[in-house]
Amino acid sequence: MPEKVTKDKVLCYAVRDGKLLVFRHTDYSYEEVGIQVPAGSIRPGETPEAAALREAGEETGLSARRPCL
Repeated sequence: MPEKVTKDKVLCYAVRDGKLLVFRHTDYSYEEVGIQVPAGSIRPGETPEAAALREAGEETGLSARRPCL
């Protein structure tokens, strides 16, 4: 049996003016992926905080100033 591979992941809840930012990928149907928040893999040498900010920027086009933990 092949060895199980695991990856560290992050997700980011982006809030502005008290509202949660959610989106959906238009490349897939709503039934396939639903509503999502920015998320993805942590790259080697990257902190979870940096990964969350990077993913938020990549998936929304917005620039986050700081993570809230």
